[in-house]
Amino acid sequence: MHSFKKFGAWLMGPKSDFLLLVLVIALANLVGARAFFRLDLTSQGSYSLSQASRELVSSLEEPVSVRVYFTKNLPSPYNSVESYLDDLLSEYRGHAKKGRFAYQFLDMEEAENRQQAQAWGLQNVQVQEVKDTEVGLKSAWMGLVLVYGDGAEVLDSLTTTEGLEYRLTTTLGRMIAMNDTLAGLDGKIQLTLYASSSLGKFGIGGFKELPGEVSSALDRVNKRNRNRIVFSSVDPAPLDMDALVGKYGLQKISWAAGRDGTPEGSGLLGLTLEKGDRFISIPLELTRGLFGGYGIRGLETLEDSISGALQSLLSRSVETAYLTGHGEKSLWDARSGAARLQSLVQDRYSLTEYEKVQDVPAAVSSIMINGPRSAFSEDELYALDQFLMRGGNLFLLLDPIAEILPDQQMQMYGAQPTYESIDTGLQKLLTAWGVEFSSSYVMDKACYVARQQGAGDVPLYYVPQLPKEGLNPKHPVSKNLAYVLFLQTGALSAPSLSQGLSFTPLASSSRESWIPEKITSLNPYSIMPPSEDAMESKTLAALIEGTFPSAFASPPTTEIPAEEGEADAGKKQAASPVQSADLSATRHLSSSAQSGRVAIFGSSAITTPSVMDEKGSQPVAILVRNAIDWLNGNSDLIPMRTKGLSLNTLDKTTKAQRDAVRAVNLYGLPAAVILIGFAVWRLRVARRKRIKDQYMPARTHNTEVAE
Repeated sequence: MHSFKKFGAWLMGPKSDFLLLVLVIALANLVGARAFFRLDLTSQGSYSLSQASRELVSSLEEPVSVRVYFTKNLPSPYNSVESYLDDLLSEYRGHAKKGRFAYQFLDMEEAENRQQAQAWGLQNVQVQEVKDTEVGLKSAWMGLVLVYGDGAEVLDSLTTTEGLEYRLTTTLGRMIAMNDTLAGLDGKIQLTLYASSSLGKFGIGGFKELPGEVSSALDRVNKRNRNRIVFSSVDPAPLDMDALVGKYGLQKISWAAGRDGTPEGSGLLGLTLEKGDRFISIPLELTRGLFGGYGIRGLETLEDSISGALQSLLSRSVETAYLTGHGEKSLWDARSGAARLQSLVQDRYSLTEYEKVQDVPAAVSSIMINGPRSAFSEDELYALDQFLMRGGNLFLLLDPIAEILPDQQMQMYGAQPTYESIDTGLQKLLTAWGVEFSSSYVMDKACYVARQQGAGDVPLYYVPQLPKEGLNPKHPVSKNLAYVLFLQTGALSAPSLSQGLSFTPLASSSRESWIPEKITSLNPYSIMPPSEDAMESKTLAALIEGTFPSAFASPPTTEIPAEEGEADAGKKQAASPVQSADLSATRHLSSSAQSGRVAIFGSSAITTPSVMDEKGSQPVAILVRNAIDWLNGNSDLIPMRTKGLSLNTLDKTTKAQRDAVRAVNLYGLPAAVILIGFAVWRLRVARRKRIKDQYMPARTHNTEVAE
């Protein structure tokens, strides 16, 4: 009993404090190892899974295995990618059902793991490393392999955290769709090599080995895709060549009669992947070497080509109609067209070209019109109007002015581009909605500045550079973006917006913007900003949503379309007691039958390589892709794309604010320390005085008593 009281006194006393502290820390670590939670305080939720990822991973029907081949102890900034990837995969596993998601970081110091990485096709890259004041290169692995069902996908070159969740989720979603499609596929997919044996006499490099190369590449693809593809090689008969060229677009190779008596002739060379009435032609291009002789281009990437063709053949991507009949940006022009845009969105959307609106199938829900130059006919405008009335969505990238470049010969003599107004007729639809589009470019003093040697900084007023303050922070399409470049853009406004519609600005220029009445030159030295009172912010991109009014009181024509084939039509008319001219038909809608969506951007140049990078990481590329997602009802994908701390820029401040912060840092903090020190000193003085008042009188009293 005595010892128990003694232990209790020790426990309550100060001697046990240190030991109890150590005990509490040890218990806390044990609990934390088994149950923990994290708080993501970033505004973008950078370290948390988005809703789309959580739904995808929680609905997995089969286990997913992730093998991460990532070299440890990489220099900054690559070391942060590894920890971010670890956190991200941990989040995926936490939201998946038990046993449905597993991942493993492999030790790349072991030769076996490096061989595995090479077998998967991962590339060993060189990264710069600063060590002991020396700059060197370090070999690194930075990739992973996703395995789902019988399929596998490789994600290589994971050098940044930006868009990493988007890549993981969309790849996993594509694998699930592919796996389901292959599992439910009826029959086999046919891979056919068309190679004329007559080509063998020309000594084409790789021609004899071509069947074996294709077969080997197919074996590797088949291992990841349930062995659904069968291979055959065909030596086409001369009479069948033209038909095959017309059907598959194969390369036809012709030759003239040779001096050695070789007769003229022709042959075929090509590879097709076919299922039912759908097919994909895989390019095998004949090339000529620098020192003569011929070879076949594409053999080194056969596996990737077959795998990509399989995904395209079985893809369930959303089709978006892309109009081409009015001088729009070409989807196949990689220099000044929209080829890069098509490449960036092909993981989710297939842009299908249609010359006219009337050709767009009823199943397509979105139409993109990118930089039209000529006028739409009344019938086309009406078809576009009624497409919107029936719940369709439009993405309009309009230009106020067309830049006409002189030919190369005139450019040599110093000829300058000219600028002409564009009249597409689409203004009729905008007017019905209550929206106006400017007739000239927006100039902005807050613009991209080109640095030229010998000329210093040159502001390009026709390239507005939008900081975070210029982008709508509340709408998901523009949220978390900053420093978006707009090139040669017009301005939008909604002075008399139609009832039932909402007009949401996405991107706006600075308050130092203006619209010149006429553009004669874009030479920076010939553009003079007006006075400040003539400048104001302009809307460069906007979203319109709601019930749209029709721009037409009635259809342009009410005639019933004639049947194809005059003979058949004549027979039917003759058999009918009523003439077709007596009948009319209409499906005219005067307002939207259901809510529609329209995205309007004041520039089509932003879809060209001039401002859109190849990887789609530039803010303007993200903005355009977000708008496409919003139009197609895939807004849940947007937060994944905009995750990235590099987009979370600082707020723009005025000079007065910066001076105030600087003054606080320079003088405020020292002054605060002095004031606090003075206060502490005064408190100590007061404390001594209280002690003195409390004890000194007693000492004085005792002295008096002793006397």
